[in-house]
Amino acid sequence: MTRPLTAVFAILFTLVLAAPVVAQRDDRGPRETENFDRTMAFPAGGTLRLKTFSGHVNIRGGSGDQLIVKAVRRASRERLQDIKIEITQSGNTIEVDANHRLVERRNDNVVETDFEIQVPARARLDIKTFSAPVTIVGVNGNQNIDGFSSDITIESSEWSDGTDLDVNTFSGDVRLRLPANAKGTVDFNSFSGHFESDLPVTLNTSSRRNFRGALNGGGTGDFRLKTFSGDVTIRR
Repeated sequence: MTRPLTAVFAILFTLVLAAPVVAQRDDRGPRETENFDRTMAFPAGGTLRLKTFSGHVNIRGGSGDQLIVKAVRRASRERLQDIKIEITQSGNTIEVDANHRLVERRNDNVVETDFEIQVPARARLDIKTFSAPVTIVGVNGNQNIDGFSSDITIESSEWSDGTDLDVNTFSGDVRLRLPANAKGTVDFNSFSGHFESDLPVTLNTSSRRNFRGALNGGGTGDFRLKTFSGDVTIRR
């Protein structure tokens, strides 16, 4: 392992050890549950930007033009009062922040949150999380998913040429289920993860962990898949 990679790994390993303490420590009282439910119009050609930390994220594409956000939050009563879900809109982007702090805290500054979200099928997604597993079903717009230990699952029965997918996770696995005719350019980059595909991928390099290849003969869309130790699989 090179020195830069060693340094990065040491920093990230420290974060992994520290993060569960932040997410689970709750010495301000017994844990309580709070439900969140909001529906709003989703702009045509819009982007959903979600920022969360722990819990689960399930996103489904629908036929309507609405954003439906349902969440279950778990923490002490005081923390639930001081940390809220905030939804804001700027232009065509709607941002959902799972841990908007009304009161600054030094340690217990996140709420474990399970999300069930529905967006229009052609919505664009920009998801940032730490440990929450992310499952996306039936969304066909460009997707950018950034996690640390999160497993990422994406399933779609329709994938238009020119659609981009950018997934970056450290130790989580990436599982894609795509239609048999999905095509594009695959960029896979990993330190120790493995890549496997049911769909044909023609490699432009002999490296198994860092390569650029053509999926189903290539296309105008990019599949950028980056992990440190996580595996990537493409199924049909």
